[in-house]
Amino acid sequence: MTEQYQVTIQGQLGPREGVLTLSYQESYITGSLDLVGYVNTIQGVQAADGTLHLFHPIQTAVSTIPCETVLNLQAGILRGTSTSKSARMRWEGTLVH
Repeated sequence: MTEQYQVTIQGQLGPREGVLTLSYQESYITGSLDLVGYVNTIQGVQAADGTLHLFHPIQTAVSTIPCETVLNLQAGILRGTSTSKSARMRWEGTLVH
């Protein structure tokens, strides 16, 4: 099963719009985050309670930031937080298809 979300990530430089694509194989997740012109590879797992634990970089024009993201999905709405060494970023998104 593959899902695509339109997401907004609230970072230190303000909101950034992107597309999160997730493919599920049992509890294992792969996918991508298309954000500010860069496509970032995602890997992770879905916990028994449905929470997504994702590991990925966020690439920008000046650096690549390794992140751990925890997301909650409910009725097509995605919310959560990315954590890196230097920042925390809040996520919101909606299921596109």
